[in-house]
Amino acid sequence: MKIEKLEKERDLDEVLNILHEDNLRYADGDYPGPNWISDIIESEKCFTFGLWDDENKLVSILLAERLVHKGCILWYIATNPKKRGIGFGSQLLEYFENFVKSEGLNWIFLNATEESLNFYKKHNYLTSKYSKVYEHVK
Repeated sequence: MKIEKLEKERDLDEVLNILHEDNLRYADGDYPGPNWISDIIESEKCFTFGLWDDENKLVSILLAERLVHKGCILWYIATNPKKRGIGFGSQLLEYFENFVKSEGLNWIFLNATEESLNFYKKHNYLTSKYSKVYEHVK
């Protein structure tokens, strides 16, 4: 198993496959497109990591972006559904949390699907009791 920064030329197609297999969509039903993913991977203010299994297959991805006030937003963490339950997502999230601390950042913000709430609770993320996030598209 290895974790390293994603590279556009090497990883873009597989990142898109993982997002599709994980069924991560926008409110309008569309998936994140290759241009947006490419921009995130290449941006200096973004953090993108992949986790490869022992067969050197990319199985989990994480896309995040630095924000002001010493924080970041975790846009996506996704694991190939056939590889869930093994701990790959947890390992990638733990790696990312340590990386964020090493960058001097103090907090991580994210939106979660109902299906992923238990994953984040298991990792001690707090769910706001004061607001619900509704995604709007125009």
